[in-house]
Amino acid sequence: MSQVQPYRPTSITPASRSASISELLANARVRRDIARVGAETVVRVAQTQSTGIVQTEKVHELDNLAREAMTGQALLARHREALAGADPMLADELRFFSDMARLGKGEVLADTVTAFCRESRGLR
Repeated sequence: MSQVQPYRPTSITPASRSASISELLANARVRRDIARVGAETVVRVAQTQSTGIVQTEKVHELDNLAREAMTGQALLARHREALAGADPMLADELRFFSDMARLGKGEVLADTVTAFCRESRGLR
């Protein structure tokens, strides 16, 4: 006996054809949905990473500003001492100027912090 079987064409009914098309459409829809979710995920990760990079730079800049303010204030204190010598009246007068400089530096630092916070909150 031969194992060859006669050819019988399969008949595709309208119902089976619409089921096949529905499956293809469903698969295409699933692939589009998965691609969309993947793309949204990549965008969210990039936004998160960029936010972290910007925040790190803000912290570094605040450190730089504070370091400059402290260094400047220390130099002013030394200059005040050198200029005043043993004269307490002159030392008191010169303290006024170094105190004003300290207040100004504090204001600059505070303004920078405020600006960074506003930017982070999306305010301008």
